[in-house]
Amino acid sequence: MPDLSLPAPLFPREIVELGLRFHPLTKAELLDEIFRQRPAGTQIVVAGANLHGLYVTHVDPAYDRLLARPETLVIVDGMPVVWMLKARGHAVSRHHRTTWVDWLTDSFARAAEENKGVFVLGHSEAVLEAGLARARARWPGLRIKGRSGYFDMRPGSAELDAVVASINAARPHFLVVGMGMPRQERFVEAVRARLDVPVIGLGGAAFAYFAGFEPTPPRWMGRWGLEWLHRLGADPRRMAHRYLVEPPFLAGHLARRAWRQRARRA
Repeated sequence: MPDLSLPAPLFPREIVELGLRFHPLTKAELLDEIFRQRPAGTQIVVAGANLHGLYVTHVDPAYDRLLARPETLVIVDGMPVVWMLKARGHAVSRHHRTTWVDWLTDSFARAAEENKGVFVLGHSEAVLEAGLARARARWPGLRIKGRSGYFDMRPGSAELDAVVASINAARPHFLVVGMGMPRQERFVEAVRARLDVPVIGLGGAAFAYFAGFEPTPPRWMGRWGLEWLHRLGADPRRMAHRYLVEPPFLAGHLARRAWRQRARRA
């Protein structure tokens, strides 16, 4: 089992802004961090910071705790976060926007190249089977397994114990947890000390995009901060709250936090 009391790995470059931690990395730098050889027993968690994620930190304590942990690598997963950091005087650019759909396939290729196992936890059986078949066909040497994300997550449940056992039995280097916010964060917070996995990634719907079950937005839209329009148009009932209600709430909260910080410095 990983020793979670070990000193946190030193990630290249950390920004602390408005009480939040960020690690702005390029795609190449992120992949190097995921596949870096670390001391035995060290475990890191790769979490994405986009507007929805920042909103969730204010309504779900599990996600807030996870982002605050020193062993959590908080990638910049959205252009609005890039713009926010730039506005606060930090040297970041669109090259530091590392959205999962832009690098998940690269992580599979890297895992196949380095003979490191991958385990995907999440999604329906149909999505999981299609995605695993596509990955195995594209990278014949890739050691990849998975399990559906529909199971009883209550502490002590037989299903939860079976999920942990199946992950550990596969001995992956990289665990991709795609169960949506905040369920995936609650799962990781509850069992990460029991997982014998060096790298845990909170992947959301990324594997469903890879499997072809979700329409992938044109990549130019992401570079200009317009990806949300594509997702809102594709699934307005599910995405309306995320893209139309959450941002104003978050903007007000961050503005109040910034004002309090200025007041303390005055």
